[in-house]
Amino acid sequence: MHEYERRQDQAREHIRATIMNEFCEVMRTTGLPPMVVMRLAAQSVGNIYREIAAAHRGIEPCPCGWQPVEASDIEVLIAALRCAARPAPQVTDLGAMRAAGTA
Repeated sequence: MHEYERRQDQAREHIRATIMNEFCEVMRTTGLPPMVVMRLAAQSVGNIYREIAAAHRGIEPCPCGWQPVEASDIEVLIAALRCAARPAPQVTDLGAMRAAGTA
């Protein structure tokens, strides 16, 4: 695995664990149903996108060089949500399975 992929996997797992913990905490403390909390989480991701995109525009934008393109960026976010929410395909060939860690 290349360094970039490793960092991306670590970031994905950190974000997943953080959101899962907060999701469970919100459900526990508010008693709201799961889909209400899911909708609120999705709205939060949209709000975060809007804030980060705004920080990359204007007179003194973030120096990282990212140029937000709202229409295509939102399509990427929708596709990522759609892909991640689908059930994982059943793997019958153990040789084709991705290793979950190292021993």
